Amino acid sequence: MSVREGLLALLAEAPKHGYQLKQEFEATTAGIWPLNIGQVYTTLDRLERDGLVEPTGTEADGRKQYRLTDNGRVELEDWFSIPPDGAPQRDSLIIKVLVALHTAGVDTRDVIDTQRSALQTVLQQHRRAQRKALSALEGPTIEANSDDLSAALLFDALVSRVESDLRWLDICEQRLIAFAPTTSSTTSRPTQGSNL
Repeated sequence: MSVREGLLALLAEAPKHGYQLKQEFEATTAGIWPLNIGQVYTTLDRLERDGLVEPTGTEADGRKQYRLTDNGRVELEDWFSIPPDGAPQRDSLIIKVLVALHTAGVDTRDVIDTQRSALQTVLQQHRRAQRKALSALEGPTIEANSDDLSAALLFDALVSRVESDLRWLDICEQRLIAFAPTTSSTTSRPTQGSNL
């Protein structure tokens, strides 16, 4: 979710001011994607310029409130209903491995090992958060709410993505070994670069 669509979705409920949108966006994403308040107001300015939101007035404390326009509702409905176009997203992990493969003096398998180690740490953190979110949904005395469900779904997605990245790194390593096998496990790894 981009900040733009996130703010439109939050404004679909009722008019809100920027700080309220910041807090609700962070709650909706279980605190994983914190927003800078300046980013919120910059996005609101663009949404207003594009005719997707409009100011409704100012609160007693001077905060400007915004509401969704009819065009904003259409934009939000389109975002929910139109699937992604399938174009690959820029992914820093993929870019890092591919660039390492073509950079002289860089051992791509070392890059893969470093990334794998970091991802395993992240995976452990996400799994702990996932368990906590799931226990909030299953607890006998705690009434589950949509924030608990959001957190559970978010950590399900994050765990799945990290596991997918780890699988991809394993495939990369297997292909590197098949492409440029070493004679023994104690030999130094071939430097990936201009010869690949």
